Amino acid sequence: MDALDLALKAGSSKSANIALMGRFSTYYKDISESEWLEALSECVKPQFLELNKKAFALGRGE
Repeated sequence: MDALDLALKAGSSKSANIALMGRFSTYYKDISESEWLEALSECVKPQFLELNKKAFALGRGE
């Protein structure tokens, strides 16, 4: 997986870590996707949330 490429598709190279988190979330089944997104919403500034949600989804392969 090229996290940097996915981050650029989402809109910013700075979201590469979130793309990786999205991929990681597919292996860690004890936490639901909605819980991952809720945690993301609590940690990311509102103006960057949609971009990071897109990177997360791309990392998940969606």
